[in-house]
Amino acid sequence: MDMQALDFNLWEPINMMKNKKIYIFSGTSRAANYGIGTYMEQLIKALKTSHLEFNLVYLYARENEIKIREKDGYHQIDIPSPALHHINANRYYMRNVAYLLREIIQKERGIEYIFHLNFMTNPLLVRQLKKLFKCKIILVAHYTNWSFALLGDAWKLKQILGKRQKELRLPVERTIVKDFEEDIRMINRVDKVVCVANHTWKVFSKSKKIRTDKVEIINNALEDIYTPLSKIEQDLLRRKYFIDKNCKIILFAGRLDEVKGIAALIKAFKIIFSTYPDCRLVIVGDGDYNLWLKEATDYWSKITFTGRLDKNSLYELYQIAYMGVVCSLHEEFGFVAIEMMMHALPIIVTKTGGLDEIIEDNESGLKVPVNTRNDKRMVNVKILSEKINFLLEHTVIAERLGINGRKRFLEKYEISTFKRKMLNLYEANMK
Repeated sequence: MDMQALDFNLWEPINMMKNKKIYIFSGTSRAANYGIGTYMEQLIKALKTSHLEFNLVYLYARENEIKIREKDGYHQIDIPSPALHHINANRYYMRNVAYLLREIIQKERGIEYIFHLNFMTNPLLVRQLKKLFKCKIILVAHYTNWSFALLGDAWKLKQILGKRQKELRLPVERTIVKDFEEDIRMINRVDKVVCVANHTWKVFSKSKKIRTDKVEIINNALEDIYTPLSKIEQDLLRRKYFIDKNCKIILFAGRLDEVKGIAALIKAFKIIFSTYPDCRLVIVGDGDYNLWLKEATDYWSKITFTGRLDKNSLYELYQIAYMGVVCSLHEEFGFVAIEMMMHALPIIVTKTGGLDEIIEDNESGLKVPVNTRNDKRMVNVKILSEKINFLLEHTVIAERLGINGRKRFLEKYEISTFKRKMLNLYEANMK
């Protein structure tokens, strides 16, 4: 692309901020449609109500060339995926991203550039940005490669990292060690690290190679848009979805991936169904339906797969569901859990990752353990079915958990706290 053809007038200040410009990095992935996508929505909402000037850098865009698009109050730079199919293609891409941005973003005297990265394991990009710009770099650790590979098993990670190089016989172990070391290098090169939950930093803090003074914990958050519905309004919604007024909906929302614990949820539903035949399991999300339809054999009329829904439809289901279940084998944070809490929906979560921090057991929800057996992570189906059964049987307690969950959401996960902490971070003099 001819860089001279770009209209640099686009980069006139959108707001009146004179000494800082923020560039937030995002990208195309399934995660961007769910957790990280939700995070970006909330961050943009927070920034649009501030005096800070910001723009979005969209990596791996599904475009044929670089594009600069004007959005509502900011601009988005789309940088397409590399055409290379080389083992080092990602490294070349990240290096070139920095040089492309150097051509697109005009240097202005007195301006400090803040690059906000939403991904790990890319120390090369950090080095190149530092080389080409007078900048500060904030890294937000939404997820790590090792946590995906090991489904959040921190004990297993410790075992792998404790091995000598010649003892790493499995390719997956060598990859985990390499990625973890890349993450350490990246953390040490950036100016600030934001962890969305305490457990993320707990793992990294054990490394003696990391400076601990650059880390902040800033939980993800949501704008509170909950409006309670009357009984009549709820009944109208039930009619809309052809759900009987006596049916108790057990609701799941998320990607249809193994890590989300869907197999365990279906098995638990089969156990409780004999006692509560009027209940229905509703599974919202996209993925490999064939796998889970097979798991649901003989219960197809009582287990509904909706596919991915728009936010309005999902929130309507929250309004008429009896309980929500978030039974992931690992979850870095857990946006769905706080969505359910926002809607005063009693929830059951697994005792893992960010979910374990969001919920106070028996106060704002119920917890189910994740066990490791024969080197495999699995949700305890027996306990999950008992917890679901308990909430179905004790409606008063279920209601109390929902009320307490909403109270906890307002105290810790409503967007105002998130906004204040993020804006303070951007405006701070990072060293």
